[in-house]
Amino acid sequence: MGSEPEPRPNSKGEAKRQLIYRAIKHHYIVKKVDPTIQDIQEMTGIRSFNTLTKQLKHLKEDGIIEWSHHSPTVKLLNSDYDLVD
Repeated sequence: MGSEPEPRPNSKGEAKRQLIYRAIKHHYIVKKVDPTIQDIQEMTGIRSFNTLTKQLKHLKEDGIIEWSHHSPTVKLLNSDYDLVD
């Protein structure tokens, strides 16, 4: 994957962060718009808003996404959307 940041390995929630990361990336490639929290919940099956926002916070801290609690959309910081994992 080159210089593309990835969710941190060997931490609790890694599988969920990978799932969220791939869902955000796929959504952008297919629809050409950044997904909303609701879009991510539907794509990943994560029903708990608190669980999802906790994982988004980790992805933001890792420099993978841009997101604010005040914004309904989530954006990947990497501009290379041509590759889907």
